[in-house]
Amino acid sequence: MKMKTVWGLGFWVAVMAANAPALAQDPAADGLGPFADVDGSVHELDVAALWGAGVTAGCEEWFYCPDEPVSRGEMAAFLARALELPRSPDSSFVDTAGSQFGADIEAIADAGITAGCGDGEYCPAGEVTRGQMASFLARALGLPPGEGNPFADDDGNIHEADIAAIAAAGITRGCDTDAFCPERTVTRAEMASFLARALDLSPPVEMPAIPADVLDELSAPDWPTGPGPEGWRPLIEQYFRPGDVARAMRVMACESLGDPDARNRSSGASGLFQHIPRYWPERSASAGFGGHSIFDPEANVGVAAWMIYEYPGGGWKHWVCK
Repeated sequence: MKMKTVWGLGFWVAVMAANAPALAQDPAADGLGPFADVDGSVHELDVAALWGAGVTAGCEEWFYCPDEPVSRGEMAAFLARALELPRSPDSSFVDTAGSQFGADIEAIADAGITAGCGDGEYCPAGEVTRGQMASFLARALGLPPGEGNPFADDDGNIHEADIAAIAAAGITRGCDTDAFCPERTVTRAEMASFLARALDLSPPVEMPAIPADVLDELSAPDWPTGPGPEGWRPLIEQYFRPGDVARAMRVMACESLGDPDARNRSSGASGLFQHIPRYWPERSASAGFGGHSIFDPEANVGVAAWMIYEYPGGGWKHWVCK
């Protein structure tokens, strides 16, 4: 299955992939588009807009890898292509000679968009935070400083003025109410939406049809699916810390008996971890699963882990079975 996750060892954080308001409606998955893994995503049209403008060709044929973090090298490529900057074989940095993005990095350096990460280096493999992304975009677009303080969580941050600038320009609405999450890593999906808004790009009128075998590959689960709770252990292990796997298994078994289609008739709670439907759109989008059904096993498990590790005031208290 091509769905990527970013629950790294020791860093246990789910990427919030929603820059649009929580009530925004995701487009319907229709089997059309340049990339199968964003079909039906809230970012689908923005990704298609970048593809149509020649800014991205994806991570492989028919796939964009939307949940992967954006590296500093990739950031340079996005900006150099989007702004049509002239490339140069020269190098201003000591660590970019072997990088596939070397010419793109030099292009944004020549344009005054970056001065590197320090000590004559650019750090092309480093992951870009949302705060850093704001500074890249503000410099690239020559944005004037933003007025006011649109977000409460960036006070004193080195990128605060640039964050305010892209907010004033309508490029971002933050990651949550009054929050920008400046230290969170930017995903490729988020980057598409930031750039599409910044450059006022529209998706192509006509989209290619995604081959059936590609859609089948994307939808096929790569973990056991039962019978019973134990069949979901590999999926639980993918999203929960090692020390929490046994507890997560117990909670899931108690809540749904391992039935991904389980639904409580009185509360409407649904899926493996019995999420409440009225909260699902906002929480699933914040956890990086915007547009996924509450009965999607991976989304249901992933959102549960996000609620435990990342959700403000989170933890195990959301479940009766603890």
